[in-house]
Amino acid sequence: MKELTGWFALLLWAGGILNIVGYYLSLSSSPDPSDLYLGIVLFLIVIGTAIFSYAQTSKSAEIMAQFENFIPPTAFVKRDGRDQKIDAKLIVPGDIIIISTGENIPCDIVIFQSNEMKVNNASLTGESEDIHVDPDLPPNDNILETKNAGFFGTSCTAGSGKGICIRTGDATVIGQIANLASSAETNETPI
Repeated sequence: MKELTGWFALLLWAGGILNIVGYYLSLSSSPDPSDLYLGIVLFLIVIGTAIFSYAQTSKSAEIMAQFENFIPPTAFVKRDGRDQKIDAKLIVPGDIIIISTGENIPCDIVIFQSNEMKVNNASLTGESEDIHVDPDLPPNDNILETKNAGFFGTSCTAGSGKGICIRTGDATVIGQIANLASSAETNETPI
């Protein structure tokens, strides 16, 4: 509702009220209908701006809610020497994650065992082609170019594999991108 009560919106409300009051005060003499029209237009501008801003804000909130779909509700991990199905939010760095075809990767992992595993990093890099995971290749300086890593929010499209969790939550690559996007400075426009 800031759009209806912000500084500029309050000026427009005041201008609209003054125009309408001026129109009604001039009814005894020769009233100018342009005062009434201008007051109504100013009200419509404030209301239209508020509606547009609300639509944009709700669309942004909807996009942020879709980020919740990146994390799978459960994940298979190897803990205490046995495979366990746990809540994905309980994964910690150092856990051994077991990934199969069709599953989303629940955290950033370094893959040490692969059975013809392919991952799709399109949600992260925009690359549409699946990447064949090869744990025997040496790591690259750029983690996004490494062929033995899987990232939170990406999916395993073929095969299966095991990896060690290296990052969770906001520390993941996608989490860092989201933090950068939310902390970006926005300059206020002059109008």
